[in-house]
Amino acid sequence: MRTVKNSSLVFVLTLIFAFTTFSQVQTTKPISKSNVKKQSFPEFSIAPTGGAIFPTSKEFRNDFKPGGIAGLDLGLKINKEVALYGKFTYMFLSSKKSGAPIGQYMEFSAGPRYYFTHPKLKSQVYFEGGAGAYYFKQNSYINPEDNTQTVDQVSTTNAGINGGIGASLFLTPSISILAKTKYHNIFTRTGSIGFMTVNAGLEFTIR
Repeated sequence: MRTVKNSSLVFVLTLIFAFTTFSQVQTTKPISKSNVKKQSFPEFSIAPTGGAIFPTSKEFRNDFKPGGIAGLDLGLKINKEVALYGKFTYMFLSSKKSGAPIGQYMEFSAGPRYYFTHPKLKSQVYFEGGAGAYYFKQNSYINPEDNTQTVDQVSTTNAGINGGIGASLFLTPSISILAKTKYHNIFTRTGSIGFMTVNAGLEFTIR
């Protein structure tokens, strides 16, 4: 648990440092009026991302190690502060049980995104919340403690919610660096499963 908290803290501090650095550059660098274009809405964005997943709930943490993620974010910015997004994420985790295959999560979620803006800055910090479906799969395998016993395949789909913070760091009028960390809570028949994700990618804006 301490490792998860430390990883999250390092990511958040890095996020703040990066945003502050970009902010200072963009605030002090003179911008030619001839190059300034009026921002128009709605704006559509697409962002391929990658990162890591960290199990946080006790049961999930006992069964799996931290793993990797890859995904695609789609966004529709309605105005300077509000946007809607949809995302697909594939996550994989190595099992802590000897001989067991990897656990795989596929997330399909959507929700609102609120940007904290400043008139002199193009880079932005935002809060993101969402809800959706989480599909989990783990293939069947032979129990290493009893070679005559086969552990059945697990394949379930459950509803879940998520929320976290992120930043869109301006590079060009159409390309930004997207970085965020989120907590996910998935509802199961016996309770819930929790994990944290940290990911980043390039965000392409289409106007």
